[in-house]
Amino acid sequence: MAQARLGILAVLAAVSLIACTSETEVLVSTTAGGTTPSTTAVATTLAETATTVVSEPSFVATLGAPITGYVDPVDIAVRNSKTPQSYIAERDGTVFELAISGTKGNQVFDISDLTLAQGEQGLLGLAFANDGSTAYVNYTNLAGDTVIASFAVNTDGTFDEASQNIITTIKQPYPNHNGGDIMVDTDGAIYVFMGDGGAANDPERYALDITSPLGKIWKLTQTDGRWNTGESWAVGLRNPWRVSLDPITNDLWIADVGQNRWEEINVVPFDQVQGVSFGWSAREGTNEFNADQQAAHDTFTAVEPIYEYEHIDNNCSISGGVVYRGSEVPAVGTWYIFSDYCSGKVQVLCVDEQRQNCGTVDLGSVERSVGVVADAQGEVWVLSQNGLIVPIVAN
Repeated sequence: MAQARLGILAVLAAVSLIACTSETEVLVSTTAGGTTPSTTAVATTLAETATTVVSEPSFVATLGAPITGYVDPVDIAVRNSKTPQSYIAERDGTVFELAISGTKGNQVFDISDLTLAQGEQGLLGLAFANDGSTAYVNYTNLAGDTVIASFAVNTDGTFDEASQNIITTIKQPYPNHNGGDIMVDTDGAIYVFMGDGGAANDPERYALDITSPLGKIWKLTQTDGRWNTGESWAVGLRNPWRVSLDPITNDLWIADVGQNRWEEINVVPFDQVQGVSFGWSAREGTNEFNADQQAAHDTFTAVEPIYEYEHIDNNCSISGGVVYRGSEVPAVGTWYIFSDYCSGKVQVLCVDEQRQNCGTVDLGSVERSVGVVADAQGEVWVLSQNGLIVPIVAN
């Protein structure tokens, strides 16, 4: 069982942060007897004196006590109903209600006869229709191919397993790099985050090939009750295992697993995603990789990582990742929480208003961490293949 290193206080040290500020203007009296707060910038006009009080970004948090009782948790999704309900998916094909405390609730779904949890395969992603009436799942079938399917959700929250509708099946040439996440927009379209097909080094050069769903954000839309076969919405992904949409800014965050040396985090406004390239396999992070793919990459709008880190100190595979929008942790500024599967290190990335990174803070470690995801309350959990989940809590 993973032993999370608890009690790690996330405080902002000057050595760890690049200049990142959130400014709030406060008008103060300039007459005798008035008080002036400590400031770092002052703007003066003929009419008044405005003092800009700079709020330093802060995220004072720690890893909470692990919640056990799971087997192989991989994703959390929220179903909108009278009271929003969190669900947690296990890679063996089962889904359970998730209590606010993090304990496992009732089982609502089981397709363990349709998938096999091995390597990078199994039940990989879960999402819901906007009205909560339908569950969408991303799993690999017994042949190892990606299946996107829908299931009706009963009034008691259980999924009707007999109602399965296979929306699309995507052939996988290798058993790894299946991606796994799935997202539904406000119009009901589905976005599937696909890996490049596997093996290593993008051998088939799928990631920048617009005719292939591999290495893409693959969009599925429904017309008159019928789903299309999908279209390429964005290219250049290697293995976007976990993604998230910031509910405040509507920014899309993608943690893309690297090849030999670099892990990367990308962020782009959701309404600007169409037609972008995240670089793979012309580039690994910001670094040149397959030179023969650079021309293809250049035909798209390039998105550079907001943050990348190297395979040192036992780091090897990023597990994203959400912007913290809960109420448990006092936070000033924008903070994206992620981890690394090999080192177990859990970190939080400071992001300024220009979507530039302004440093990281370590929160501790969770062994075999496979995802950092938010529940219905916006609180964040680190999922571990050691059969537990760990909350991010206030110190």
